[in-house]
Amino acid sequence: MIFIGVGSSVGNAEVQFAKAEADLKQKGVLVLKKSKLLKNPPQGGVAQNEFTNAVWQVEFPETKWEKINCCLLPQSRRQKLKAYKLLDLLQSVEKNAGRTRDKHWEDRTLDLDILMLNRLTLSQQRLLLPHPLLAERSFVLLPWQELVDKDFEIPKFGVIEQLIKRLT
Repeated sequence: MIFIGVGSSVGNAEVQFAKAEADLKQKGVLVLKKSKLLKNPPQGGVAQNEFTNAVWQVEFPETKWEKINCCLLPQSRRQKLKAYKLLDLLQSVEKNAGRTRDKHWEDRTLDLDILMLNRLTLSQQRLLLPHPLLAERSFVLLPWQELVDKDFEIPKFGVIEQLIKRLT
């Protein structure tokens, strides 16, 4: 199961999200489920605008080429390649939506974060999975909970219901 966090604090979030979904579909990423939208105050001290957030469950199937040529790789290596390919696609969709990366945690037209890709755990400079801050973010956990069972477990963090109870 693959989950991504979706956010926006510039422009009309619903329009941004609809364009992002269409762009993702064109690139082979299908949105299977979407949470309700959640409005949140800015965090991190840089952004000034209210954020709109959601969580989407997506499907990112392997291409025929990947199935043929990657079958010799161990499953964990195939999952890592898939994670980086998805990250590149998400960042290209953000860029198409006018996303800039001038300051960390600034207001943005579109933010697409991989929260979890199957049960893969990854700790690389460019990509950390599951997303390292998800246990601290109600704007991630609350929408995510709409899409899964109450005993759904996030690798490295635990059961989503327990994570929500720990939020302050």
